Amino acid sequence: MENKSHRATTEMPRDLTFKLLEDITNKFSEEHKVGKGGYGEVYKGVLQSGEVIAVKKLFHQQGLDDVQFEKEFNNLMRVQHHNIIRLVGYCYETRHKHIEVNGKYHFAEIAERALCFEYLQQGSLTNHLSDESCGLDWDTRYKIIKGICEGLNYLHNGSKDNHMYHLDLKPENILLDTKMKPKIADFGLSRLFGTTQTHITKNYAGTIGYVPPEYIDKRQISKKYDVFSLGIIIIQIRAGPLGYSRSAEMPSQQFIDLVHENWKNRCQTTPKHKSLEADSLEVKMCIEMALRCVEPDRARRPSITEVIDKLNEIESLKLPLLGQTSDPPKGRVEIDPLELRFPFEPNKEISCVLQLMNKSDDFAAFSAKTNKSKYYTQPDKGIMSPWSKRYIVATMRAQDGAPSDMQCTDLFIVQNASVSEGLADSDINEQLFTKVAPNVVDEVKLPIVYVPLP
Repeated sequence: MENKSHRATTEMPRDLTFKLLEDITNKFSEEHKVGKGGYGEVYKGVLQSGEVIAVKKLFHQQGLDDVQFEKEFNNLMRVQHHNIIRLVGYCYETRHKHIEVNGKYHFAEIAERALCFEYLQQGSLTNHLSDESCGLDWDTRYKIIKGICEGLNYLHNGSKDNHMYHLDLKPENILLDTKMKPKIADFGLSRLFGTTQTHITKNYAGTIGYVPPEYIDKRQISKKYDVFSLGIIIIQIRAGPLGYSRSAEMPSQQFIDLVHENWKNRCQTTPKHKSLEADSLEVKMCIEMALRCVEPDRARRPSITEVIDKLNEIESLKLPLLGQTSDPPKGRVEIDPLELRFPFEPNKEISCVLQLMNKSDDFAAFSAKTNKSKYYTQPDKGIMSPWSKRYIVATMRAQDGAPSDMQCTDLFIVQNASVSEGLADSDINEQLFTKVAPNVVDEVKLPIVYVPLP
């Protein structure tokens, strides 16, 4: 296991001139802009050495410039960890610029401040969030979660005397390098405390949607603030940008089972997965841990140390399973996508197309089931030849109006099983999927989502 300090570099940040930063960003032009935050805009530039950097030029804000710049600079100087963005250089220059007032020209003092960081090619985590049906594979998502947790653990516990709270953890502030290693960025709101006790603040900080209840109600800050934000991020990494809202709409166990089932279905059709059982275990334990992190009662949330311990436990339980090998189940039918999205429009039938792929040497029977009063399927059953594709159309019947907040709890269920050659569509019945041995039968539950029209 790597040393917890994870020193990224011993090189001190360089003092860079404002003229140099103007040159490498073409005077901070739009084509060089790669991002924007609450306190500045970020531009891409290339130093003479060939090193690519991200230049965060702070806005000119009366009374906040020095405070914000020095706070972020000091906090970044204290942290060196492979899951924390590396500070490459900085610029703090004062110059005079002429301005016209009532027909006369005067010289005003302008302070230019910029922080320069290593440039991470994959951008922010926001660009890579998706639900279970697509996007990043399982192992990559887990590695991102583990890296974020290790970076946060370093902030909270890396020093015996000082404990740093980030206070603005969100996908936009998690950057990814070419190997998808995550690095925590944007320390503009971070605080340094000498004790681990709870603190009270008057000024509002953080981003709506990632702020815990005790801060919204009482402005209380503790390490559990960041843990709450972390829990939301983990849920979004596992279940997509709408994952947290989905978790709030249903009982915890139902949400765990749904995400678990969705990932199980995807892993079963992914050639690279090493152990379906091991992956399933990892999914379930990760989601359970994330839901603990977003407990409204701060006392019931784990510390980041406990989160790291849980991840290590997951890995220790998974290792023995990785050595197991088994043949892929016969009759396995891959389904794409793993979620039905209906762009809802009142009093109009709307259809979605599903692709079924039989990736085996056997014939496979399938059956599609859902709430017949609201949806119908064409065809709703059939036989697939080995290594063939089949398309089915799921249609939502016309409805007067969508449910409140466009929330839908309906499921679309597809069953499939390996069958003998020569079986006809008319031979498919419910008993076919209950009498066949369990290792050659599969049932996939697809969430149904209503999407508002643009």
